[in-house]
Amino acid sequence: MYIKILLVTFIYHTSCDAKTYENYTLFRGIPTNEKEIAFFSNLSKLYEVVYWRRTVVPNKPVDFTISPTDLPRFLDSALDSGIPLTTLIEDVQSAFNKQTIKTYIRRKLRSFDWNSFYRLDDIYNWLDDLVKSYPKDLQLINIGKSLENRDIFAVRLKLQGSMARSKVIVEGGIHAREWVGPAFVTYMLNEMVHSPFSNNKELYNVAMGFEWYFVPVINPDGYEYTHTHDRLWRKNRRGRYGIDLNRNFGIAFGTVGVSKSDKYDETYCGPSAFSEPETRVMAEFTRENSKNLMYYIAFHAYGQFFIIPYSFTPKQFDNYNDMVKLGYHVAAKIHKEYKTEYTVGNAYSCVGYLASGSSTDWVKKAFKTKYVVTMELRDTGTYAFALPPELILPTCRETMDGMIGMFSPTEPLSEFRPTSSCQQCQPSFMVKRFAVVFLCVSFI
Repeated sequence: MYIKILLVTFIYHTSCDAKTYENYTLFRGIPTNEKEIAFFSNLSKLYEVVYWRRTVVPNKPVDFTISPTDLPRFLDSALDSGIPLTTLIEDVQSAFNKQTIKTYIRRKLRSFDWNSFYRLDDIYNWLDDLVKSYPKDLQLINIGKSLENRDIFAVRLKLQGSMARSKVIVEGGIHAREWVGPAFVTYMLNEMVHSPFSNNKELYNVAMGFEWYFVPVINPDGYEYTHTHDRLWRKNRRGRYGIDLNRNFGIAFGTVGVSKSDKYDETYCGPSAFSEPETRVMAEFTRENSKNLMYYIAFHAYGQFFIIPYSFTPKQFDNYNDMVKLGYHVAAKIHKEYKTEYTVGNAYSCVGYLASGSSTDWVKKAFKTKYVVTMELRDTGTYAFALPPELILPTCRETMDGMIGMFSPTEPLSEFRPTSSCQQCQPSFMVKRFAVVFLCVSFI
């Protein structure tokens, strides 16, 4: 028991310089018209705001934190404008403090267990030990360096006896604060390499059926910064402002859903496509493995969405309808164990935003890859980026069920129906819209 206590620390105990979100409130607004959309879009010009989720479409959620200093003034403005709000998390820091960090013990693979989150070095040490434990199945590849000279690693998996030629690239951690992304990518890798020893024949067949490439943390500088300085940091560490790596790829660059001039905006795309070493490294690695590349899957959080390219347009292209059927199939598999509901569609129809320069859009367009998906993992806003430790493993298990379904559909895809439709894209966590006046009373 004493050893376990030593292994677990709370994230903001690691640095006296870390930004605290004590008494910061996470709000949700659901704008119903263009005027209300403009109200939410302009918040960052008036207050200390961090957007967790944005929208340009009516009746889609906008989630954001407001500093305690700005809170009274913001609530007065919302009341004057007749804007309904819901409080999702009253004290964001308290929620973050529940996200425990565990230290991996070298050469003890089972000490990496998905019951807590891990720092970057622990993830890398675990990858190194895993590859050394299965040298005939795994290869650790240093694909390049980050802006701050950290390694970016990929792991190649090809099980002994596999004659597969089709490739799969699995991406995680491009947005630093989305910790459950790297958690799932490492979980998926672990499940795949141990599949020959499991009783899950479907899992084993999937693992044997492809040549796999896992990149758990594309943005190592940002990921580490969320542990030491700012839990809500999203971008890489360019200057003091950072660049959103998932707006920096060379497709429709800088056209929609980005900031081109405000460097401190969370969607600042940078001066040019592939201006950042992280995106150049990932692009080159993907290009080198583009032959027979059948799947490219990027894991993000949050929202519980199966997002189909392209995100820079509301229009539907390529094999969109086939991908919708596949998405329904995956959503049905995910739903089975914990009844978690996913929504299927493109970014505009489901989430309510447009975004240019994303990795998945670039891969789809550049290499005509057949199956390209962005998975937004748990949850729909109850915890959001503050997903507690007890939900990491359930998230990984249900997502793994979905991935097995994606790579080996056993039923006709046309038989599946979505758990929720894009036209009615409301999260399974139903938000009650209270008048701002009630919120004001609660803070007096």
